Amino acid sequence: MLRSAGQMSLAGLVATTLVLGGCATTGSVKRAQASADQAMSRAQAAEADAQKAQGSADAAGGAAQKAQASADGATSAAQAAATEAHSATAQVSELSSKVQHLQAHREHHKRHHQRRRHHARHHAKQKGS
Repeated sequence: MLRSAGQMSLAGLVATTLVLGGCATTGSVKRAQASADQAMSRAQAAEADAQKAQGSADAAGGAAQKAQASADGATSAAQAAATEAHSATAQVSELSSKVQHLQAHREHHKRHHQRRRHHARHHAKQKGS
């Protein structure tokens, strides 16, 4: 931007020098000034466009930061959920083990009790005969 402005000022200086030197006509000086004015106008428009683009880039950067923060939060939540799921799985495994142990103990006790009743009935029949 500054380079363009410098070039325009240089064009104005050259035009002024030519006029003062007597080498340029009034028409050529006016054309040179018009070209310099047009270049200045284009440079200002380009600078405005650049500022607009910078504003858009800044907004995009802010949106990217928000998205990253959301992603970080989601990652933390997912890690916490995985930890809870692992803990729940361990608890289920422990409870399943206890249930199997209780079932085995119950079956053993049931068989033992059935044998005692059968044995007692069998001996009662023999004594009574």
